[in-house]
Amino acid sequence: MFSLHSHSGQFCMHAKGTLEQVVQSAIDRRFTTYGLSEHMPRYNPDQLYPEESHLTVQDLENMYDQFLLEAVRLQSKYQDQICLLIGLETEYFNRDSLGLVRTLRQPHRQYQLRPSQDDSTTAGVTAVELPQVQYIVGSLHHVHGVPLDFSQELYLKALETVGKGSWETLFREYFDAQYEMLQGLEPEVVGHLDLVRIFFGAIKGCHHGHGHGHDHQDEQEESGQELNQNTLTEELWTLVKRNVDFVIGYGGLFELNSRAWKKGLADAYPQRDILEYILSKNGRVTLSDDSHGPDDVGMFYNPELKQYLNQMKVQQVYYLAPNRTKTHEGVVYETNASAETGSFQHVHVRAVPTDSLDFYSSK
Repeated sequence: MFSLHSHSGQFCMHAKGTLEQVVQSAIDRRFTTYGLSEHMPRYNPDQLYPEESHLTVQDLENMYDQFLLEAVRLQSKYQDQICLLIGLETEYFNRDSLGLVRTLRQPHRQYQLRPSQDDSTTAGVTAVELPQVQYIVGSLHHVHGVPLDFSQELYLKALETVGKGSWETLFREYFDAQYEMLQGLEPEVVGHLDLVRIFFGAIKGCHHGHGHGHDHQDEQEESGQELNQNTLTEELWTLVKRNVDFVIGYGGLFELNSRAWKKGLADAYPQRDILEYILSKNGRVTLSDDSHGPDDVGMFYNPELKQYLNQMKVQQVYYLAPNRTKTHEGVVYETNASAETGSFQHVHVRAVPTDSLDFYSSK
């Protein structure tokens, strides 16, 4: 089993546990490949979340570099038990974000290791070379600088300030910004492609359709209420198809992100209308728990994600492997990513039949 998207409380303020605890949980739950993908730094004080009010942008930069050092330590310590991939999840605000991500992907970056975190002098400072970022999860959490997934309140603020009260406008801005990010970075993994749907049910008069078999869906149907599945307009479908087609063109993976169920959505990200299109175009899908702590590892994989894969007739899923394993048996799937973006320079794509997946269950 595998997941290519995760966080820990050690390096993410809204997560729990240490990075090592997350890794140990993945091993205990029989994961064979696990991606460590903490959020990249944000470089503008205006981009800090309320929970980060005690931090500076330099703190966030240091935190990410410290994550890289801890990740490579764990990669070595547990190499005989699990394949750990070192990555990052992107933050995209505007085209300037592209250069920041590419810088983080550069080899031989250095971290200034001080004898004490409280020591601001240069005495005793040692330059440590940081490990290589092996892959990125290309995600979009903001539109015009307003967070979408931090809270329902901020989502509604985005609806008013960005969408001018129109959810169609908000969605259009989201998918256009996502396209800029995809073009500029060609991420190996596309994170929660339709995250913009996260709090759609909070918009007055709009409701998410609920997952098959959920009691509250039956209650709504019996009461005669119309289920609004957040059907995309023709214009929005054009944008979604454009984005999906671009990712398929360079060989990127679309994550099926199980954290969507924690947020009350009907399906994993992306919702099934978009997943149907991805599959119809032979797009490659991967699996992610988007865990925010050791207890979240494998969250909703069984039975929800397992059932979703069966319902959507997904017969094969894909994952990333470090290039040093290319001699292993099995097909290595080609990509068309540009070396300029740094994509697919340190990992390659492999596949596994869905019916051979070992789904962890806490039951």
